[in-house]
Amino acid sequence: MTAVWILATIFAFIIITTYISEKEKTKRQKMKIEATLRSEEMARGYRPGTYSSMEDIEAEESSTPEDGKRKMTREELEKGIADLDERLKNLDSIMKNKKN
Repeated sequence: MTAVWILATIFAFIIITTYISEKEKTKRQKMKIEATLRSEEMARGYRPGTYSSMEDIEAEESSTPEDGKRKMTREELEKGIADLDERLKNLDSIMKNKKN
C-alpha cells in the first residue's frame, strides 16, 4: 500500500513540474512576441506598446506608401511571428534527426 502512495506522489510531482515548466515556456514565448512587436513598432515610428496608430494603418492598406513598403497590422505581425516560430521548431527537429 505504501508503494502506491510513493508512486502517486512521484507521478504528481512529475505532472506538477511539467505543468510549471510549460507555463514558464509559454510565458517566455509571449514575452518574445511582445518584444518583437514593440521593436517593429519602434522601427515604424510608433511609440512602443501603445498601438495607437493601428487604425490608421488599416485604413491605408488599399494604398501603397511612397517607399513601396506595405505597413502590417498587429495580427499580421503575430501570424508572421507564429510562422517563424513553427519554422524554427521544424529546423530544430531536423537538426536533431541529423545528429542521430
